[in-house]
Amino acid sequence: MQLLVTMSVPKPGITNEDEGERFQCGRIELIDWEQKQCMRAIEYRSPLQHVGEGLSIRFTGGCPHRGKWYQCTATEIVVYDVKRDWAVERVLSHPAFNDVHGVAVTDQHIVVANTGLEMVQYFSHSGEIEREVNLASTPTWQRFDRNFDYRRIGTTKPHETHVNHAFRLDGQWWATRCVQKDAIRLEDPRDRIEIGVGNPHDGIVRDGLLYFTTTNAHLVIVNPKTRKTEEVIDINRLNPEGGAVAWCRGLEVVDGYAYVGFTRLRRSNWVGMLDTIKDLARGRKRSSHIEKIDLKRKLLVDSYEYERAESSAIFCIFAMDRVTGALPHE
Repeated sequence: MQLLVTMSVPKPGITNEDEGERFQCGRIELIDWEQKQCMRAIEYRSPLQHVGEGLSIRFTGGCPHRGKWYQCTATEIVVYDVKRDWAVERVLSHPAFNDVHGVAVTDQHIVVANTGLEMVQYFSHSGEIEREVNLASTPTWQRFDRNFDYRRIGTTKPHETHVNHAFRLDGQWWATRCVQKDAIRLEDPRDRIEIGVGNPHDGIVRDGLLYFTTTNAHLVIVNPKTRKTEEVIDINRLNPEGGAVAWCRGLEVVDGYAYVGFTRLRRSNWVGMLDTIKDLARGRKRSSHIEKIDLKRKLLVDSYEYERAESSAIFCIFAMDRVTGALPHE
């Protein structure tokens, strides 16, 4: 099994815990799971016209589409040509981009989860905005200034919804809302999937089921027809050390196994961090890592460990067979 993993690499010796200033570059790693080694690392630093001086440069979510890899930074979508040795084909950036967390791509649109401005934006492939869907209670351009360049500031927190991820289900667009602990259909927010056990991050469709990660390390499996949860796996309980495993985001499901990404716990101003702070006080600071879980037996069967000093923030995990098109994306 070969996996693509996206991450944000922290600045050396940084003490500021805010993500808006913490990270020095984005990195894609192509890893061989069985050999437990990184076969290739692709790093990226945003140009100054796309990010304020001193602010974080990081990779968050990403997705494949027709031989390309679309990769989010906080303020850009970087398009890599996988077939041309991962050459950067182009970069899409917009003054409204702030803390961008996710991207999904169809033949018609590039769909961006703009976390900082709490909306989902639809771009044409030529880069024009075609639609914007506000996810907060106040309309986007009443709350924010349309003429301001939000790439120049590190954060717009506190967030009312903290949209993390956009995905399609039966041809309709959905988004996860971290604060509300749910996913909603953008055409009709009353069509809602309750997550409940934690703040959701990634949501993927695999083999007729919906899988969500929550930042407190739960894997929530949902029937997409009924919108009801069929199963919740508390990954914390699968680990022998006890306590919170780490901050949980990325997810891939292949052949009955879930590959789940974890980032080393850190202090944060996030409203849901009380349990994390307790674990930090107890000294539980496991390094960033990926866990392989047998979904049928509910067992942790393997892991990919980063060096203890490496506290890169892991965001996105994809099987390379999906990136190359050998496996379907949805």
